[in-house]
Amino acid sequence: MASNGLGGGLPRRRNGKQQACEPCRKAKVSCDHSLPTCDRCRRRKVTSKCVYLAAPMTRPVPDARTRSEPLIAGAPLTPSTGSSGSPVSSTLFKDSCPKPNPESGPFIKSGGFFGPTNFSAVFLENSSNLGNDDIQISNDAEPYVASYESLQSQTFLMLAGKEPRGSPRVALGAKILNALPDHQTCKFLLGWYIEKCHGCELPKEAYVDLANSLWTTYGRQLAEPRRPEELEAVSLILCKNAETGLEEFEDYDRWFTSCSGANMRWETLGGVFGALTSAVLSLPERDPFFSSQQGDRRSRRNFSIELKDCVQACVTLSNYMDLINVPMVALLIKNLILQTVISGDVSLVVWRQLGDLVSATTALGLHRLTPDQPITFLSETKKRLFNATFVCNMGNSLLTGRPPALSHRLCHLQLPLDVCDQVLMKGGEELQRAIDDLDPNGWNRDGNIFINTSVRNRTLLAPILNEALELFLGDPQNITGEIIKDLMVRIEDTYNSFPDFLKFNMADVSNPEVPDFKVWLRLCGRLMMLEHRLLLERLAFKQNILDGQSMVDCAREMLELTVLIWVQRDRFIEHHHDYDWMLMCWGIPSSGVLCVELLKQTKLPQGTQHMLRIPRSEIVQNLSLLIGFLEWIKPSAGNYQLCGRMRHIIKRILDQILNPSPPSSAPVASQETNNGEGNGFENGIQYDPMLDVGFDDGLDNLEWLNTVDWSRGPWVDLQDFSATKWG
Repeated sequence: MASNGLGGGLPRRRNGKQQACEPCRKAKVSCDHSLPTCDRCRRRKVTSKCVYLAAPMTRPVPDARTRSEPLIAGAPLTPSTGSSGSPVSSTLFKDSCPKPNPESGPFIKSGGFFGPTNFSAVFLENSSNLGNDDIQISNDAEPYVASYESLQSQTFLMLAGKEPRGSPRVALGAKILNALPDHQTCKFLLGWYIEKCHGCELPKEAYVDLANSLWTTYGRQLAEPRRPEELEAVSLILCKNAETGLEEFEDYDRWFTSCSGANMRWETLGGVFGALTSAVLSLPERDPFFSSQQGDRRSRRNFSIELKDCVQACVTLSNYMDLINVPMVALLIKNLILQTVISGDVSLVVWRQLGDLVSATTALGLHRLTPDQPITFLSETKKRLFNATFVCNMGNSLLTGRPPALSHRLCHLQLPLDVCDQVLMKGGEELQRAIDDLDPNGWNRDGNIFINTSVRNRTLLAPILNEALELFLGDPQNITGEIIKDLMVRIEDTYNSFPDFLKFNMADVSNPEVPDFKVWLRLCGRLMMLEHRLLLERLAFKQNILDGQSMVDCAREMLELTVLIWVQRDRFIEHHHDYDWMLMCWGIPSSGVLCVELLKQTKLPQGTQHMLRIPRSEIVQNLSLLIGFLEWIKPSAGNYQLCGRMRHIIKRILDQILNPSPPSSAPVASQETNNGEGNGFENGIQYDPMLDVGFDDGLDNLEWLNTVDWSRGPWVDLQDFSATKWG
């Protein structure tokens, strides 16, 4: 066995580790760096593929001389291999500084740190050996990414060309205005937004009113065909308005007048673009609406990214004078939510935008609102905006395992009243009557689910999640069984305290009298509670406080409800763009718990230890549905890569459970036939080193779970959204 590796003076990867051969690198497993071929490739009989590339993740360029070439391709190890004048080192250094991709900018994407609550933590924690130090969930290996996934690129994404007629700000504003869809398209999209979309920022009707005021005031300048000089004149007005502070008015009419029409600002125009983007994303990909559009807008993905770029550009222009106001906070929330849909929930740009949002809300003082103030449109809007910010912060912290930027101990979480937005906008006696009709806990008595209703139930659960994150991410010495059990009881009690019209019942799915949107909100509310509870169940199991049975039961229900979303997907078409996020939050953690327990029971014979009660058939069926759900996610989804990787992992686990490896006494010739390079099959499954996660040793070695780079894989290049991926 060769034991010499690529050492000496040869360069290493950016993290200091030695370069792996291509099959090991693509499979995300340890490589022993032996020459001419590594031990793992020899065992798998794929020595012809065992090459070491100088810059394997460098994007090819037209000039063939700059492409990555094999460092070693079965060459014998000689004393000159590590010398500065050898062909090996000269080839390596030639590609050590790859040329940047001019379309993506010079910015490097990184997933960053992922803590113990992240979406894949269940799999990582239960690997049999934690000795592999190559675990990473980041996208560091891909140096160049699409421009919309870089916060720095977004800041200058839509800057005008080299010959602007006015200042750069005015030219950028004119470009934003030129990207506004025509009047009829805006009316259609905003009508769909009102009917189908769910927003937690300003009332949906407010965005429609703002759009109408824009067309009423500047309809002549925005009419087709649009002239650059007229757009720049409108842009100049909006820039001037954005340079002055926005006065706060408690009632809706005066507030609306201060930031609409001739007083329109980039913050409020950005909100209109955000509403249009949400509407485009919620439409089915093959909706006839897109066939009526021109150019790139015939693609839902291209159309939504173009509008989202305008939202980001409005944020840039709004930040020019460093002013903070309520519409600005609402715009930052909308921009953050849209960013998660486009680039994924664990991307670095999302985390940074979340930081901007938290900074804006605390700078405006929304975290310390004075209690017992008169109920007005503005006071209720401020409560809702901060609650939405707090919930987003807790959810993203849970998904990434990073410390939350807000704490319930340092904030005043005031619940908005459970009244509809239309009543809040009208105010006066109608608002007072609605307040008088609420029950003692602030819920409406009519069984209606408003935007504030959804915000209230999520906010009530968020402080408990905050305390659970403090245990998981804080000092382990602070963890006690009493604290964990108390939090678990509080989660159940909080959910049980919700009014009946907010609680999910499986009978609702088949009840034609229950509207689809109520089924959706109830289902999501139940899953969110189970998500928080599963986090505590895992912690209790790790601390030997509970035996794990309640953890398995919680994961079973969570998985069942997650696949129910996909089974009933025809009823929730407008939420399809959120499905990849739901899989990351609910499907992967629950499936991780169940997969690990199934593997344990498969590996250990009955009676050797205390076995949990696991309905094997039910779980296998639901895991199979989950695989279908993961495969259904389109390449346009922000979390597509993560879902694709998890699909292969769960599928391989099921293969091992349902089709155990043959006994080690099997004839050698038969094994060689299956593993040989002639037919490319291994154990009846076609061998592909790009999908290899190391099942060589069967269930006796679960180290492969600890070798997976969960957020990136070779199955898709996010820079290439070709038409073939949209079939």
